[in-house]
Amino acid sequence: MPSRKHKRYNLLLDEGLPPRQNYHRLNNLHDVKHIKHDSKLGGAADKKVLEKAKKESRILVTFNIKDFKLLIHEDTPSIIALSPKLTNLQADLKICKLLRKLKTGEKKGYLISISNSGIILKRRLINQDNKLKI
Repeated sequence: MPSRKHKRYNLLLDEGLPPRQNYHRLNNLHDVKHIKHDSKLGGAADKKVLEKAKKESRILVTFNIKDFKLLIHEDTPSIIALSPKLTNLQADLKICKLLRKLKTGEKKGYLISISNSGIILKRRLINQDNKLKI
C-alpha cells in the first residue's frame, strides 16, 4: 500500500512554549518558528504575534488561549491551544497527530484545543455577525 504524501505546515510557537528544538518530530516534519528565539519578538503583544502568524501563513501554537481567542476571526490563522499539563513529548506527538488529520480549510479561523486527556476539539469561532461562538 503506497504511503500518503506528507503535508508540511508552517507553525509559530508563542513565547510561553519552549524553543522549537524541544519538539523533535514537529520540527522535522514541519516549518516551525518560535516568536522569541527565531523572530526575536519576545514580549510582543498578542495582537502583534497573531499578525506575524498571519503574515507568514503560520498556525499559532500557544498556552495562552484566554487572550488569543478574543482576537481570532475567519481571516486569522487557526490557533492550537495546548494544555500546560502536557509534557514536551506529549505536545510534540499530539500536534503531529492533529496536523496529519487537519484539512486545508481548518488552517484559518479555528481554535484547536489539545489536552492531557488526548481529546482534540475543533471549533469555528466566528459567525457571520462577527460574534464569538464557543
